[in-house]
Amino acid sequence: MATGKRRPPKGATAADFRVTTLREVLRALPRTPINIEIKGRTKKEEVAEYVRNAEVLARLLKNSPRRDLIVVSFKQQAVDRFHQLAPNIPVAPGVDGSAAFLLGGGSPGPGVVAFQLPITYELDGAKLDVTTEANVAKAHAAGYAWHTWLSDDGETPATWTKLLDWCVDGVMTAQPRAFERVLRSHAPPAACGR
Repeated sequence: MATGKRRPPKGATAADFRVTTLREVLRALPRTPINIEIKGRTKKEEVAEYVRNAEVLARLLKNSPRRDLIVVSFKQQAVDRFHQLAPNIPVAPGVDGSAAFLLGGGSPGPGVVAFQLPITYELDGAKLDVTTEANVAKAHAAGYAWHTWLSDDGETPATWTKLLDWCVDGVMTAQPRAFERVLRSHAPPAACGR
């Protein structure tokens, strides 16, 4: 409808259906923590495109006083470039930074405050467990938060309860109301420190 290819419903205009800009979202939600993912548009997922998008985002955010934002990307080069240009905005590592920390014990990259990873990840046909109790504990011991995003791993109260028992710090869910009910009824272990 925003493009004019379809007529808007009665009482609405094409402008009512345009995509809100990030600047407008930040202005409209000044006290809401926001997760921003740097993406690309090409099917090849060219690193250069992600880095260019990181540079555009950094220009927008570098002077922001907000510290309740977190920027992430699959591409570590995009995360690193963003952090280089906007060092005051917290970041989560890309795949390379996450692997360096989880598999080799190295640094996940500069400016990292949290990991944002799925429960499992498929690599060359093998299903790898990423969000585990041990990995969450390792991140916490190093001073990082752990946020889990759910996609192909299922969205069930049993899954959410397991994540809470593992002391994850955040869950990105497509079912926030159902997740909130689990949060209200299930107290995480005392070891989580919440």
